[in-house]
Amino acid sequence: MLIQVILLTIGAYLLGSVPTSYIAGRLLRGIDIRNYGSGVASASNVWHSVSRWSVVPVGIFDVLKGAIPVSIAYYVLGFDIWAVGIVGLAAIAGHSWSIFLGFSGGRGFATMMGALIILAPWELLVFIVIWLLGIALLKNSPLWMILGAAAMPLASFGLGKPAELIWVLLGMLLLLIIKRLLAERTVPSGDWKRVMMHRLLLDRDTRNREAWIYRTPSSTEEPPEKK
Repeated sequence: MLIQVILLTIGAYLLGSVPTSYIAGRLLRGIDIRNYGSGVASASNVWHSVSRWSVVPVGIFDVLKGAIPVSIAYYVLGFDIWAVGIVGLAAIAGHSWSIFLGFSGGRGFATMMGALIILAPWELLVFIVIWLLGIALLKNSPLWMILGAAAMPLASFGLGKPAELIWVLLGMLLLLIIKRLLAERTVPSGDWKRVMMHRLLLDRDTRNREAWIYRTPSSTEEPPEKK
């Protein structure tokens, strides 16, 4: 079983590493999406920097990157919860730090949701409800995505789920936080506390959302049109 876990974990990481958003940017607009907007190869950046319709296939594939390997681990190979969780974490890590993009990538939320559809659907429901309520009440999606992810281990504990699953959910939260804080961008040495707080709570380096999501590179490359 250990060999199967190792091989599927590697496969999950490689599948997660397929840079869907980057490919969409190259094919549809001829740009490197990492030079625009949030600088993240994510479905949300595709929405703002490439085209709105393309976010649907990109988002679906990002979800499948988590759901497919976890389904194989759970339904086909019958792995224990801890092993299924490792496979799911590998898929999320691949999406966030793609080997095909020099270990840059997306935020990991869509791939996490794909893994949770199989591994912890009730906890996923808690995440979605908190996230959507936060958007409706305070219009701050990044903050409530993290709060929703933080609520999942608590919900799992309240539902009496195995300790292994709770640790897996904590691992997912940790990956999301690390990705958000590192963000593949340099931090001004004299302003790192403020920038890190903005990254954690707002998922950007500044308070000005519009200026951030519509950034363009300081080169001759043509900026994408807003859709």
